[in-house]
Amino acid sequence: MFKKTVYVVHGLIFLLVTVIGIGPVFSIATPDPGGSYKVWTVMIVIFDLLVLVSAFIQLKIRKTWVLILSALGLVALFAVTLQYIYPYMLDFFVK
Repeated sequence: MFKKTVYVVHGLIFLLVTVIGIGPVFSIATPDPGGSYKVWTVMIVIFDLLVLVSAFIQLKIRKTWVLILSALGLVALFAVTLQYIYPYMLDFFVK
């Protein structure tokens, strides 16, 4: 049961990060002429690797409280990182 939970939680975080990361690349807005998605892409790849490493570590440790803390930490870290890469992210939530 714990193994399945680790797969589901980290799989959802992985999908969330990937979908949010691909969003600006396929945006319908007019692209910035001098803009590049290199930093954005590298950030998403590094974060996805961090999620995979976290899942591997969770399967070795097998502690529920560590799973909860790491899942919350990964989501919080992504939100903070996303705020620096895309500064207007908070406008979606705070009006």
